[in-house]
Amino acid sequence: MEFLESGLESGGEKIKTKSASTPKVDAASKYRKYSKVYAKSKEKIKKKYRTKATYTTTTKKKYSTRATYKTTSHKRYRTKATYTTTSKRAYTRAASSEDLDDLQGDEGLEKLASYINRNFNHRSGGPHTAEGVERTGYGDCWGLSDWSAKKLAANGYKVKVVQGATSASSRHRWLHVYSEGRWTSFEPSLVTKRYGSKHYTATCGRATTVVKTYNM
Repeated sequence: MEFLESGLESGGEKIKTKSASTPKVDAASKYRKYSKVYAKSKEKIKKKYRTKATYTTTTKKKYSTRATYKTTSHKRYRTKATYTTTSKRAYTRAASSEDLDDLQGDEGLEKLASYINRNFNHRSGGPHTAEGVERTGYGDCWGLSDWSAKKLAANGYKVKVVQGATSASSRHRWLHVYSEGRWTSFEPSLVTKRYGSKHYTATCGRATTVVKTYNM
């Protein structure tokens, strides 16, 4: 601030007073000041957008995680499918002829079905007896049922050879076997490769006649 001198008549003394004139402004200082403010504002804006970008990336990662979960789910179903396929191909793990001397419960029925699937096949017009099946390696429903019934009876199972009508035959034969406290069907024809290696409990007809029994 500048000071101006104004004279006063009394005593002839001069008194210094403040001037109301505008002070000078340093342009360089002003430029530096506003440059710093602008730089700070720009940095805030950059940080703001970086935060949004990070949020977007996190969101994408979240969806990536979901996609991964979905893939895991598909893998889980593929595992189930594999398990189902393995069950259908269970007869490929065939029992040996020695295993047929110690058949017990449902596990014994599985072993017998596995042996039939690997060693015999169904053939219309094939042998009708257990001996014919042993000799040729194939037989019709009568021959396969006769062979299976004798094997199960030798292991102590209660067995019924039953007969009924199907879409292909009016005299189709299969077995009813007493295992683990209940009667269950045993279809030696349907477990063969000719009929798709079905489970031994699958049936294609309704029993109307009991042809023969063992251990009853």
